[in-house]
Amino acid sequence: MNKLILMALGAGSMIAIAAPAAAQNVTGTVNITGSVAPKCLVVPGSGSTFGTTVALGELADTTGKMRTDLAASFNASAGLTARVVCTSAAPTISVDADPITAATALGGGGYDNSIDFTASVAVTTTAGAAGPFTNDSAAAAGADTAIGGRLANNGSDNIAISASNFRTDTVNDLLAADPTYTGKITVVIKPGA
Repeated sequence: MNKLILMALGAGSMIAIAAPAAAQNVTGTVNITGSVAPKCLVVPGSGSTFGTTVALGELADTTGKMRTDLAASFNASAGLTARVVCTSAAPTISVDADPITAATALGGGGYDNSIDFTASVAVTTTAGAAGPFTNDSAAAAGADTAIGGRLANNGSDNIAISASNFRTDTVNDLLAADPTYTGKITVVIKPGA
């Protein structure tokens, strides 16, 4: 009888060992975080500057007065466009025009040693055209102004610079002779808030 009990116990143990264990799931989670800082850049590439040089050549006509075709010459120049993108939704722009001024020659008495003009910057946003944003070289630098939306990111240039209203202090002023007259237009685009 003891043998029979031991055999029954042994068979029961075998059944317990042969039964499969209950399945247990294990879950692992990897959280991913990141951020994008507000920034503006020139594309292609990732630069922060764009520009060109517009060589207007002789500024005076045959009478010594300022040439009347300076705006047409300036606006016909290559390199007056750029593609700028910003990661923020509300970028700002400021425009500052500095007069074209003689390096050493002085003005006065019917002579002028500088030429004022108005700089304009047209911008294309995802909603369409914005601006132009302007500054006259006779005025203080333009303040940061909201562009009015995201800059267009469609693969085309979205910034176009032009100039107009070139003038001396009086229409009859002669330009003072100087081998070097320089001026500039500075456009600053910031990511905004």
